[in-house]
Order: sequence, then structure tokens, then C-alpha cells
Amino acid sequence: MKKVCDKLQEHKEKLKLVPKKPGVYLMKNQDDRVIYVGKAKALHNRLSQYFIGTPKDTKTMQMVAHVDHFDYIITASEKDALLLENNLIKKYKPKYNILLKDDKTYPFIKINRGEKFPYLSLVRKVQKDAGQYYGPYLNAQIVNEVIDLVSKEYGLRSCQSNLSKGKMRPCLNYHIGYCTAPCFGHISEEEYNQKLQQAIQALDNGLRSILPQLKEKMEACAAALDFEGAAKYRDSIRLVEKFSQKHQVITVKKVTLDAIFLYRDGPLSAISVLEVRNGIINGKKNYTFPESQAVPTDEMISSFLEQYYLTQENKTGRIVLSVNEETMPDFPLLSELLSRLFEQKITVSAPRGKFTKDLLEMAKINAIEAIKLRLESKIDDQLFLLKEALNLFQTPLRIESYDNSNTAGANAVGVMTVFENGVLSQKEKRTFAIKNRNGSDDYAAMYEVLDRRFSHLANGDKGFDIAPDLVLVDGGKGQVKIAKEVLIKHNFQIPVFGMVKDEKHRLRDLTDGYRMYQIKDARQVFVFVSKINEETHKNALSYHKKKTTLTATQSELLTIPQVGMTTLKKLYGHFKTLKNIKEATEEELKLAVPSSAAKNIYRHFHPDEFDASKQ
Repeated sequence: MKKVCDKLQEHKEKLKLVPKKPGVYLMKNQDDRVIYVGKAKALHNRLSQYFIGTPKDTKTMQMVAHVDHFDYIITASEKDALLLENNLIKKYKPKYNILLKDDKTYPFIKINRGEKFPYLSLVRKVQKDAGQYYGPYLNAQIVNEVIDLVSKEYGLRSCQSNLSKGKMRPCLNYHIGYCTAPCFGHISEEEYNQKLQQAIQALDNGLRSILPQLKEKMEACAAALDFEGAAKYRDSIRLVEKFSQKHQVITVKKVTLDAIFLYRDGPLSAISVLEVRNGIINGKKNYTFPESQAVPTDEMISSFLEQYYLTQENKTGRIVLSVNEETMPDFPLLSELLSRLFEQKITVSAPRGKFTKDLLEMAKINAIEAIKLRLESKIDDQLFLLKEALNLFQTPLRIESYDNSNTAGANAVGVMTVFENGVLSQKEKRTFAIKNRNGSDDYAAMYEVLDRRFSHLANGDKGFDIAPDLVLVDGGKGQVKIAKEVLIKHNFQIPVFGMVKDEKHRLRDLTDGYRMYQIKDARQVFVFVSKINEETHKNALSYHKKKTTLTATQSELLTIPQVGMTTLKKLYGHFKTLKNIKEATEEELKLAVPSSAAKNIYRHFHPDEFDASKQ
């Protein structure tokens, strides 16, 4: 308690030197890390609210309790302070600030134009690629149903096979008339692209253009007493009507405003913005903020409004706002603040009539849905928290983890295990047989594996052409140093951390080569990294065991007279496995290797037959 009082006294002494000028202040903890950035019309007055008297709520008190010292920057105007505050929040990503970022958990429809015969798929992340995107949408089930409907209606393929490799056998969708089977060459690329263009036009029009033909098919089925078929088309019509209601007319009045709802649920908060222009909802944006329970409601609202409207070119003059708490924000103060900052009249108010109340009810539903989606996508939080724990510049959507394994230097192997969006990706896993003769040298083995991997990346080699956001290596400072040398050699700037083990070979800490990161204090992060570590170690042991077994098998075969490496390669090229070699007849063996070698191999694996012939 004495220490806290001493700190408060220090803050009060420093306050005497703070001017009553506009600027930005930075609250820092004992590690000199920025934990909060704020702006003020008068720095002295604003900082006094934290350190003189009692803070107005427990959430602010929590933040102040962690403040070891503070700095401030004087600006020419309050508007300059807003711009600087926004930049510093993006730079430091303080714990007690909210960082404005569009929610990326919503589904999109993607037309994969990068493929030879493009197809439609559901994705949750828009990338800078050749794809064409529609969305975002609230309901993933509806998106999947729309993709299925459009693909069937225009004969587009629903598979994601690589059709550049040659012809394939058509699947069931072709035989029941749902696909034109480009995989088997039943349709030319030009004809397929014409159908694709029709599908794109339909999506551009909210699928309204296919309603007449769906109704016609439904009526035809009903006339033919095919009531099951008619019911399917009826469901398709309802789906299209639901999908096409993206722009919903809400009033005959040509009203222009933004309806904003803040919904708080424990550590999670969500803000939904409905943009109404001339009486039509023509835009919706959702933002979620994990671990935001310590941020006071008024701070969250004012910070959000400032950051949000800083990025909007055409700002509305009217905002209706509501929160799911008893305490409502100070509307006159917010109106004055925004009007002054953006030099135009902006009115912020509570909902008054049925029209604005209905709007905010809709915004509330969207905010609650955003919370649900965030809770269903726990992995996003793990990646976000990992980013915070390691002070990374960007969320590590692709993590590559490396480990080596050997037995007294023999059969040394290395593995690359990949986690994409927090999920283990088996198809991205890569294995490396260590070529360095001194396989027991872990540093040399790690250097070789990483050097081969990142030389492939530098050359753009297929299968290795995606760069990671984070590299984890099994080991401590030495392994991290090796990894950084390789990355510098190939001109890559990728964060690297070593997974340090305890005496029981379990994850203890992470290190960047300079300091230890006590991730055990952040349980969710520790569990996640432990999972990555365990999967990587398991992959290394599995590949090593396979390599050792193969070596033992090869050694056995090489003991047979007239069987050398050339014969060994021919055997495996023809029979693929040791089991097939053991079970092969002498005549079958002769198809792969010379007769004398075939005879010796057969005798080696069937000694009983020859022992019996001697009796």
C-alpha cells in the first residue's frame, strides 16, 4: 500500500510541471511499456483526474494501479492530439486502449479466379489475390447454401481439385446434372467462363435475376405432381429472397444517420455501426475487443468514435447511440468533442422515436452476433494474445515451428510444423533428412533445415512459397541465433523465438535470444504454444522413427548376396514396400531385378521351403 501511495505522490509532483495545453499522454508500467495512450484539450486537467482524488470508476482505478510513470507530448491543437493519439495507439497497442480493427470472422463468398476453372467457396479472410469477394455476411450456413445453389444453377464445379494436372474422373455432381465436369474436359474453358460470368452477374444483382427461373421450375414440378421437387425450389426461392435483402429499406423518410450500439459481455465488447443513407441501410460494420473489461465505457465510446470517424471521408451529421448498461454516455459532451475535432456539426443522441429505437435494436442484434462469432472463434483470441505477449507487430496467422531428432548422430531429421489461423495444417508439414554428416550437432542440423526452407522461399519454390508471420525453434538462445543468421542471409525479417524446455523436456518459456517471456502467466498463450511444441516434437520423432525403420530394412536387404544400392532402388521402385518384397514370388522378383539376385532374395525370406527340400 505504501508503494502505491509513494507512486501517487511522485505523479502529483510531476503534475505540477504539466502545462494546460493540448497534447497526448502515455501511461507506462514498471517495464517501461506503454499501457494507455490518451489525448487532452488541457493535459494538466486531464491527468489530474487520474492522480488527484478518486478515479470515477473501478476500471480506471485498475489501470492507474499499474502506472509506474507517465510521459506527455504537447501538440498545436486538439485535432493534432487526436491524430497523434491514433498513431501512438497503433504503434504501441496499449493494454487499456481499444484498437479499431474490422472484425474478420464473418464469412465471404470467394470466386477463386486464380484457378484454371474458377469455383465458389466460403472464406473468412479477404486476401490480396486474384479472387473476387462478396460479403461479409452474418450467417455462414446461408453462404454455404447460396454457393451450392449458384454452383448447381450454372454448372460450376464445387470441388477444389487442381485441374491443371490433367483429366480426372467426373464425380456424382456431373451424373446428376449439377456440374459440367471441366475435370474430364466435358466443357471448354471458354464455355465454362461464360457460365461463370453469368453467375457473377447474378451475385452482383443479389441473385434476383435467377428468381424467375426458380419460380418457373417450382411451378413445373407442381404441375407434374412432383411436390418434393417443388418444395426444394420453394426453399431456394426463400434463400434467394433472404440473401438479396442486403440493402433493406427501413423508412419512407430520406434519413441519414449512423446507429451505433456498444454491447459488453464480460471481457469481450462489441460495437456495431449501421450506416443509414437516405432511409436505406447501405453498410454495417462490426468491431470486437477482447480483454477490454478494464476499459471504462465512456473511454471506449469516445475512443471508438474518434478513431472511426477519423477514417471516414463523408461523416454523418447525426449519430444515435446506445449501450447495454445502465449508465448512458454524456451525449452533449460527445457532440461537442466530435464537432470540434472534425470541424463540422455532429449531433450524438440517445434513440428518441420508434424509428431510431428499431435501428438500435438491429445494431444490438448485430453486436451480440459479433460476440457469439468471436466466442466461437477462440483461436483468434489465442493469436491476438500471443501477439500481445510477444510484442509482435502483426497477428501471427501462419506460425512455423522447427525441431530435429537423431539417434547418436544417425538418421538425423528435421521437421517444419505449420499452424495456420491457430489450427494445425497437416498438408503444410515438411520433413528434411539432414545431409550434414555430423547429425548430433543440433545447431548445424537446425541451420541446414532452416537454410533449405528459406532458400526455397527466396526462390519462390512451390510448396515453400508462403512466408510465416512467426518462427518457433526447439531450443534456447543458441537455436534462435542460428535462425536469425539464416533469415538475415536470405533477407527476411521474421520474428523468431526459441521454445525453452524444463528438466522434464516440457515447455517452460519463450526467448527471443535476449530475454525470457514468462508466458506461463498468460495461460491461454502457454497452452497454445505448448500444443505447437508437442505437435512439432511428435512430428520429429515420427519422421525419425520412419527413417530409422527404413534404414534398418535397407540394411537387412543389403546383407543378401548380389543386392546392392542399385538393386535396392529397383526393388522399392517396383514393389514400393518391404511387405510386398517379402510376399513376392521368385518369378515376380525377376521382373524387377536380375534372376540371381531374385533367387537370393526369395531364399532369404523363405528359408523354410529350401530347408524342407533338403530333407
